[in-house]
Amino acid sequence: MKEAVEKAITDLREGLPDREVRVKPDSDGGAYVIVDGVDIGDCFAPAVTWIGFQITWACPDPDVYPHFIDPGVRYVGQGAAPNGHPDGNLPTAMSRGHVMPGFDLPAIQVSRRSNHRNAETDSPLCKLLRIIDFLKSR
Repeated sequence: MKEAVEKAITDLREGLPDREVRVKPDSDGGAYVIVDGVDIGDCFAPAVTWIGFQITWACPDPDVYPHFIDPGVRYVGQGAAPNGHPDGNLPTAMSRGHVMPGFDLPAIQVSRRSNHRNAETDSPLCKLLRIIDFLKSR
């Protein structure tokens, strides 16, 4: 893994000290990452899941996108859930039927691109925390 990717993984582990961070290097110097035991709020059942993503070799420049969660998660909130699926409808920006790369796990994709990010301040940890806030706000 490239040095910036290793630093991003260290930042994740230090920023989420009570969570297990699983890592699989990719073939280009980046890594696939899963953070276990993440509380995503009462609008989902179960309210705790893993969240996965890829940190590419070009870190810190590109956005970390997309993120993935366990496919067993169900939306139980009161907000709109227009993404219809037999396994449970989901709010906007979430869809079923995906696979978490690197770990080949079935997954729900969470699509939250950061178009105006600043590579000097927007780390993979910052993006993960924004994804968690997004999920908790549904």
